[in-house]
Amino acid sequence: MPPEPKEMKPGQEKTEEVASTSADESDTPATGDEEIDLEGASEEILELNDRLDSLSTVLDSIEQHNDNLRAQILQLLDSQRETLKSFKEENSRMAEKGQGTAEPPDGGPEPMQES
Repeated sequence: MPPEPKEMKPGQEKTEEVASTSADESDTPATGDEEIDLEGASEEILELNDRLDSLSTVLDSIEQHNDNLRAQILQLLDSQRETLKSFKEENSRMAEKGQGTAEPPDGGPEPMQES
């Protein structure tokens, strides 16, 4: 008589079924005439293998996408550095020109600063 069902986690139930099946198989000695039915198990293994292949493919795709994003971010950072460098150079040139004369470089009054 099988034991009464217990409340189990979803993955735990199959493990106990497999354990009880293998225990039943080991109780009876196998003879050369008996054939063990592995067809159901091999189908599950093939299905599991297909799922693992699918997961691997998806993970590879995600990894490639992340690599592309990282390359784009690095490219953007380099562009921002170059832009910032050129702004600093331009500001330093304008400051040098402004120190030599009392008037601003455009010749008119200084614009008001925003607060």
